[in-house]
Amino acid sequence: MADTFQKSLPEGSTVIPVIFGSDNTILSILSGDKSAWPVYLSIGNLSKVKRRSVKLNGLILIGLLPRCPNGPKTHTIKITYQEYMATMLRPLEEPAKSGIKVLCADGRTRHAYPQIASFLADYPEQCNITGVKYGWCPHCEIDPD
Repeated sequence: MADTFQKSLPEGSTVIPVIFGSDNTILSILSGDKSAWPVYLSIGNLSKVKRRSVKLNGLILIGLLPRCPNGPKTHTIKITYQEYMATMLRPLEEPAKSGIKVLCADGRTRHAYPQIASFLADYPEQCNITGVKYGWCPHCEIDPD
């Protein structure tokens, strides 16, 4: 799919693969009930050494979504999570359509199109993103019990 998109771009343009990641994090050790979802961003054309290095800032925190442990029902939490994510991703909508000018490592300026390549999350976060009920398979019609 990425190859097809790349071929549809004007000559000399490039795709910037954008990678997001999130995982529930406990913020309070003493009380144990304060947690949040940090959301991180990286770009896919960085080497894994640069992306994983804390000193090189290959992975940046773009948001910290609050979590209410004794709050609303699961359905409300999933909708709120999706609304927060939509708000954080909104700045990428226009550049993804029309592109942006980017200074590349070789010194040339290129027209680049950021595209979401992946969202790294464990199973609970995947359920929140997709709206699938926890413990159910999105492909099967069989009751988990």
